[in-house]
Amino acid sequence: MVQELTPEEHLDYLTASIRLMLWFTWHWLDTHPAETFAEVVDTRVDIWRRTRLNPRHLDGPFNWRECPEWPALRERLEALYRQHRAAGNAGAFEEAAAALLAPYLPARVQRDLADIRAGVDLAGYQCGSLRYNLAVDAARPHCVRFHIANACWPASPFDDPRHFPLCFLDLMRQCAATFGVTEIGTGTWLNSSPKWLRLFPAEWTEHLEAPNVDVQGHYGFWGQFVTARRSFNHKLGRQFRETGVLPLPPRFSWCCITTMREHLRRQGYV
Repeated sequence: MVQELTPEEHLDYLTASIRLMLWFTWHWLDTHPAETFAEVVDTRVDIWRRTRLNPRHLDGPFNWRECPEWPALRERLEALYRQHRAAGNAGAFEEAAAALLAPYLPARVQRDLADIRAGVDLAGYQCGSLRYNLAVDAARPHCVRFHIANACWPASPFDDPRHFPLCFLDLMRQCAATFGVTEIGTGTWLNSSPKWLRLFPAEWTEHLEAPNVDVQGHYGFWGQFVTARRSFNHKLGRQFRETGVLPLPPRFSWCCITTMREHLRRQGYV
């Protein structure tokens, strides 16, 4: 049986993910000098939500403006950035910034673990590990976009080969009945994962758009650094640091509901 996340592992997740985002901030500003430190920290990474200053659960809406304490803490981080930027020392900046943020993390641990056990992040997920938008895609009026979570925690939703197919059958049934749509689609880092792509017909791969490298501070980009157990994915974190390129960049794709149903029928799920 897969073991639940321990408090030590969750603190490691908070610490390691913040450190990776600090590393990213330094290197992003290297190649995007027109952006400010505040812009990158507030929109391209997700440091604030991982601190005790965030009044909501870890997967809740991203809005640092709810917390008047954050701008002052961000200014202290920027002062460290400017200090170490003058010396050209990225590693020293990461160490100093991580030390500054460390006292803001432990208070989250038990609260986050309780939220994870209660499945708080699954609120609104209508189809197991899948959730569809409550309106059609404005750019594709015959398409409903969906989102992915892990309703099988602490196991992986890929452990049971029936899990995602049954979720998709439910999602397509509901979307077709509610909206009259003929297509489903999503933009996610999983679209760069062969394991995920094997769930779909060839049409899905044919419709894959180019990787999105305009990094934003949400799980569409940063979710790849979370394991099924909710620990930090140190392997992918190391790969990102070594290459400077997201291991699994998000991509958008879509397919027809009829094609997906036929694909699942041939596999024996219909």
